[in-house]
Amino acid sequence: MKAFSIFRLGRILLVYLQEEIDDEQVKELLKELTRKVRTVGARAVIVDLSDVEVMDTYLAENIQRLATTMNLFRAEVVVAGLGAHAISALKAFDMSFGRELRFALDAEHALSKLGCRIVDVGS
Repeated sequence: MKAFSIFRLGRILLVYLQEEIDDEQVKELLKELTRKVRTVGARAVIVDLSDVEVMDTYLAENIQRLATTMNLFRAEVVVAGLGAHAISALKAFDMSFGRELRFALDAEHALSKLGCRIVDVGS
């Protein structure tokens, strides 16, 4: 089973990442995401980590690598859904993500940061 899913929202790609992702799956994610960014001309990538409870240096470094790669294609990256434990781990690791990575509370907030309006049509 894949440890990630990629969904297209116009020119924005939403990457849903599960906690258990190994080296081969990270390589596969970068390859598939790079192909999709080029194919659809994506302007942004949202990485949803809402189901990731434990953030280790391996995952943090791979998110940084993903952001750096997407930056080469001029696609902005927003990480969404980090829980309190993951944020604490990032602080403990003293991770610095640089300019190419932004953070949001959830996917909806990430879309808002990218200038998208969410319209509620149901009631």
